[in-house]
Amino acid sequence: MNYLGIEIEQAGEIARVLGAKQSGANAFDRGFGMGNSRQRDRAWSVIAPAAIMDTLHGITRNRKRRKLATPDRAGRRQRIRSEVRAKVLMDANEYRTPRRPSTELLHARAEKSGDSERSLWENDLEHPESEVSMSKRNGNRTASKKLTSARDFRLSSFGVSEEDHPEFKAAMTKTAEAAVTELPATIKLLKDSFRSHNPLAILATFTAYGLITFVGSKGVSDRRPLEDILPHHAELLQALLLTIPQEEWGRNPLTPDVMQTVFETMPKLAHTFFFQRILEGRKVTDQQQLAVLSLQERIRMHTHGIRNWGYMGDVVQIILDLYAPLDAEFSAHHGFTCTDIIKLMAVVLSELERRHNEHTDILAKVLKGRKPQDIFDLYYKHVPDLVGSSKDLAKDFPGIDREGAMAVVMAHLDLRHEDYATFTSKEIATLSGKSAATCESMMKAIALAPGGLTGTKEEYLFLGNPIWHAPVIELGDAFFIPIPQAFFSHVHRIMEKLAAEAGLKETLEKARNVYLEGKLESSLKTALPSAVVTSGAKWKIGAEQFETDALVVLDRTVLIAEAKANRLTPEGLRGAPDRVKRHVRDMILDPSIQSERLAGLIEKAKSGDANSLATVVKLGIKPDDVDQVIRISVTLDDFSVLSSSVGELKKVGWVPEDHQLAPTILLSDLLCVIDILDNPLLLLHYLSERIHFQDSYELLGDELDFLGLYLVTGFNIGKPDKENIFSPSGMSAPIDKYYNSRDAQVNIPKPTVSLSPYFRQIVSRLCERQPKGWTTTGLHLLSAASPSEQRAIERQLHKLRKLVRRHFKDPEHLNTMFIAPPLARKARVGFYLFPEELRGKHRETMEILAGTALAEGGVDTIVLFGRSTENWGVPYEAVMVARDRE
Repeated sequence: MNYLGIEIEQAGEIARVLGAKQSGANAFDRGFGMGNSRQRDRAWSVIAPAAIMDTLHGITRNRKRRKLATPDRAGRRQRIRSEVRAKVLMDANEYRTPRRPSTELLHARAEKSGDSERSLWENDLEHPESEVSMSKRNGNRTASKKLTSARDFRLSSFGVSEEDHPEFKAAMTKTAEAAVTELPATIKLLKDSFRSHNPLAILATFTAYGLITFVGSKGVSDRRPLEDILPHHAELLQALLLTIPQEEWGRNPLTPDVMQTVFETMPKLAHTFFFQRILEGRKVTDQQQLAVLSLQERIRMHTHGIRNWGYMGDVVQIILDLYAPLDAEFSAHHGFTCTDIIKLMAVVLSELERRHNEHTDILAKVLKGRKPQDIFDLYYKHVPDLVGSSKDLAKDFPGIDREGAMAVVMAHLDLRHEDYATFTSKEIATLSGKSAATCESMMKAIALAPGGLTGTKEEYLFLGNPIWHAPVIELGDAFFIPIPQAFFSHVHRIMEKLAAEAGLKETLEKARNVYLEGKLESSLKTALPSAVVTSGAKWKIGAEQFETDALVVLDRTVLIAEAKANRLTPEGLRGAPDRVKRHVRDMILDPSIQSERLAGLIEKAKSGDANSLATVVKLGIKPDDVDQVIRISVTLDDFSVLSSSVGELKKVGWVPEDHQLAPTILLSDLLCVIDILDNPLLLLHYLSERIHFQDSYELLGDELDFLGLYLVTGFNIGKPDKENIFSPSGMSAPIDKYYNSRDAQVNIPKPTVSLSPYFRQIVSRLCERQPKGWTTTGLHLLSAASPSEQRAIERQLHKLRKLVRRHFKDPEHLNTMFIAPPLARKARVGFYLFPEELRGKHRETMEILAGTALAEGGVDTIVLFGRSTENWGVPYEAVMVARDRE
């Protein structure tokens, strides 16, 4: 008979924590144990914080439709994969950077009421509306009116008033000082837990319960049992463990109070890092220095708290393609290839998922018991390697209720969390198909030994955690891997380190550039199949040679895309001002200046400059056929925290005040944008409006938040507001759910742009027929009205149709509706309705209407659609674009 080797005093303490009688110790003394436990000398643990118990109740209530997922994995926010029943999932992971107290912050989120969208605006925030005006056949306009329609999203504002600033600052300072003062004691509390209790069990349990979510037939759930626990907390906890020599590691069993302390302490420890920065910021009074400090803090909080740069499926595919060219040289030095180690960590992650899914499945079956004895019986039934009997166990816990029985079996089964996260070389070899020696070599290349960080100052772990380069703990004949997803979160750092060890730093840099430029070209060709896409387009201004990474010409639209594969340096990630400034110049400003240079050349060619014309024509561009030039920069590293800070970058002088900065988009984000906006007009519209969006607001968010906002509003959200910080954080939720579910092999509908049926019909017809000028027409249409306004326009058109059919014989009848967006840069879009009796004159009438609208002033472009009142199923019969040549 196998025993866990628990001393009677330890078992008595566990029984006390459970609230059971002292006789509960006898059950463990007699051998209530796990026959296949890898480490026989371990004690059992009771890990049942309230949030976890709530999760277990959820399992029993919802077993038929969803199960508890296993530890967290890499991706942008919530990244998952494995079997549908229970999945690993990256948490939301959007670290909420504390806002500047002197600035009001606007926060947007989608609102729904039943099946229809609605919008609530709080605090009387202004939202300029498009105006609608009706015109007669001769072009004379009737009175205009604002559209009355529901809004498309909820906008909330919050901030601290000027008069309350002193009180707020004092309270913040007091809180920060208290947290910083307690920091040594907080760290000691965690380290003492490691020294008194099994530290591997603490870490394994922390990740197993702290980084989980639910997955069901309807996709990924937003609910997580421990909402405050994020991936960087687990990484920091692992680093703290490695600062303790192995001989000091504790051997006592875990109890609920210990684990609850760890769950509560880790978020506080992470917050203390920010509080330290607040106190240091008090010393700065110069406005220029404060602006630089604000940028530094954005970088530091991003480095400290944000882990995910892509959805799991995209991450794996990108890194396999990116690093495969280095395989031969890697193998020559390390004895394994880049592809080998990536695939190995993927199968380790999948196996850890499987183990936790199995664990959860057992719990779900056991917790179906309605009475304590039922629970014990089911536990012995579904865990066949246990010793003793369920009846003997029940005798040792007389009077125990159902909650207590759940805690007992859960605690005992939780002993296996450490085993789940432990892998031998042979086990990994079986999973990966590689030799045990090769697997051991790969694991050691990204591992630290117990006590490997002894002597490291804890404050250095926030911005330079060695776990980011080595997420594995080497245990002699096995490897402890509680956070395998960390490999994918930090894969670029890890591969850079391994490449440097092999003397392949320059080779890696070249591979990054080649991959990014190639992927950018192929992605744009796929997204815009009828476009001419040129990679590495070379051109000159005078004697100076320039090169555009991707040049796209589609109809009357030109897209200029610059690729920057540079890496963020460790100094830059820590917010060193000089290094951050250099990153801004090299990876954000320089490519933007390059694309602006070519855009300026095209504009000069349109004005008749002979040299510019000759250069542009050689690129396959006819200047007179260009209505709009779109500029973007694409990167392999995530620069969203900097690229969305246009106002601050200009304030500190790192970007010229008169320069319109091109949007900088992470490649994995661009791939999502292309996939979600799977229509050429929608993609071009998003990219064309993206530059105006970042110029119009002080933004706090990432690209997929912006995409989520676009899906709801089309970026038709009114006039610019530079006084407040606009945070669309959370708008990416439908996108996250879709990709997370896809990676979990659960098919749910892809998020789509909110368009009224009529506007969607027009967009589809334009893309299908592609008449000359179709991109210009479509971009103006999509910029004319928000989705709710589109629906209001559609209702007005139905009313106008009735009027036209009733009064078309009257030369003065109303026949046209114009939309005047609130922004002067946008075109005025109109709809001319005519009966079949007037079909022969509809083009002539449209010219009159457009000319009259231009003559009224206030706009330099008119887009007019002609639609038959009888052939109503066709969205338009004719369309024209009129411009004021002056």
